[in-house]
Amino acid sequence: MLVVNLVYLGVQLTKSLAPGEAAVSLRAPAQSAGGDPLVLLSERSQPTREGARRPESGSLCAVVGPWESRDAAHAGAVQLKAAGLPGRVRALTIQKDRLNWVYLPPYADRERALRVLHELQDHGVDSFVVKDGEDANAISLGYFSSAESAEGLRVKMRNAGYPAFVRETSRAVTEYWVYLADQKPEEKPELNIFLQANQSLKLDWVACS
Repeated sequence: MLVVNLVYLGVQLTKSLAPGEAAVSLRAPAQSAGGDPLVLLSERSQPTREGARRPESGSLCAVVGPWESRDAAHAGAVQLKAAGLPGRVRALTIQKDRLNWVYLPPYADRERALRVLHELQDHGVDSFVVKDGEDANAISLGYFSSAESAEGLRVKMRNAGYPAFVRETSRAVTEYWVYLADQKPEEKPELNIFLQANQSLKLDWVACS
């Protein structure tokens, strides 16, 4: 009996001295105290590439163009529709070739305009008489892209006794654009592919009305 008790006591002492097994969890805690949730790098959301910036105003529509003819614009609209970007063709009148015109106002008759013209040319002033239109019999003294250059000539002519004026002129050109139905076409790669294949075209925003 004494031997049995000694054996039992030895077994109990051995169990109490053995190190306990740690419980291992394969799942990380959802959130540490006061910290951010643990997220795998592969699960992190990747930053998206920003598309072309668009105006803040909601009253503007995205357009692609310009084409010089309506037929060409319709052909382009067909290609855009096939790429998932339907739209409608509209004609826009654009003012191009803005220049500063220096001139002498129209004279009462052509004979008077020609006499002043010959007088100017005798002094080495490059000029000509406007033949028709609302400025018929005016004398053109030159067109300048620089407003400062035009003003300089105007002052020079006035100091010489000629009532010169400066007026901005432009040439009205009709262009054709495709108004896109998509609200955010700049985010579609198909549009970039189309524009890369048509270097003369661009994406722009204009008033919807």
